[in-house]
Amino acid sequence: MIFPLSVKSIYQKVDSLVFMKILVSTSHSLLEVDESTLEIRRIHSGRGLYYGIADAGDAIYVAARNRLVSSDLPQHEERGEILIFNRKLGFIKSLTADFPLRDLHEVAWDGECLWATCPYDNFVAKWNGDSWEKWFPQPEDSFQVKDKHHYNSILFENDLLWLLAHNFGESELISFKKKEMLLIGKKSFGFQAHNIWRENGLLHTCSSAQGLILNEIESVVSTGGFPRGYCRSANKRFVGISELAERGVRDFTTSKIVIYDSEWKLLKTLELVNEGLLLDMKMLGPMDEQVIVQ
Repeated sequence: MIFPLSVKSIYQKVDSLVFMKILVSTSHSLLEVDESTLEIRRIHSGRGLYYGIADAGDAIYVAARNRLVSSDLPQHEERGEILIFNRKLGFIKSLTADFPLRDLHEVAWDGECLWATCPYDNFVAKWNGDSWEKWFPQPEDSFQVKDKHHYNSILFENDLLWLLAHNFGESELISFKKKEMLLIGKKSFGFQAHNIWRENGLLHTCSSAQGLILNEIESVVSTGGFPRGYCRSANKRFVGISELAERGVRDFTTSKIVIYDSEWKLLKTLELVNEGLLLDMKMLGPMDEQVIVQ
C-alpha cells in the first residue's frame, strides 16, 4: 500500500514565484506541461484512453482504459487499470480490481482511499490499499441499464462527497454525506458536464455541451469547443478543450489547453497535436505550497 508523505514536487522558483507542473491526460498519452515554459513531456503512452488523475502526495494515480474511442474492442470487454507513478512521475506499477473497471473517468483521493468513477456500470469503485469495493450512488443503479447517469466526476469537501451525473443532457450535481454514504440532494448543473471544483465559495463545472464554464449562479466564460479538464495555479487558469468531431475520429483530433488569467482573460492557447481528446488535468506543485482557492 502506498501512503501519502510530506514530500516536495518538481518545481522551479524564479523571483519568488513557484512554477507548477500540469499533468494532462489525452486519448493517447499522459503528458507533463511546464507552466512557465509550456514545454510538453510525454510521461506514458500506449494504454489510452488516459483519464482521471489523482494526487495522493507521494503517489500519482492515473486511470487508463486500454481502449480508444475508435477501438474495435466492444465496450463490455474493456478492462481498465490504475497506473501508479511516484512524485517524480516514474512509473511504479499497475493496479487492477477483481471486477472490470469499464469506462474509467475521474479518479479522486480522499486522504485514505482512491475512488474511481466507472459510469458504464453505474458505480464508483473504491480501493482502500488492500481491497476493492463497488458503490452504487443510487440504489436502483445496480440493476439499471448500462451507463444510466454517466457519473464522471467526484469531489470531497469535509464530510461531503459531490458526484456529477452527466446524464447525456441536463447534468446533476449530487451531494452525499460521505461517512454514511447518504444522499442529501440533487440540483441541475450544466449540460453533459465534467469536473467539479470550488472557487470563491461557489462550485464550478465545465458545461461541455454548451462550451461554457459555469458556477452555481451564472455562466463564467465561453470557451467554445468541448471543455473538459480544469486546473489552476496562483495566477492562471487552464481549461482543456477537445474538438467537436464524430465519435470514430475523436482519437485523431488536436486538442488544446486554453490559458486564462485569474480574471478569465484569455492569455494563450497551447495545441496538443494529434493527441485526440483531452480528458483531464491536474496541477502538481510543492506539497507545502499548494494553491488554495476559497
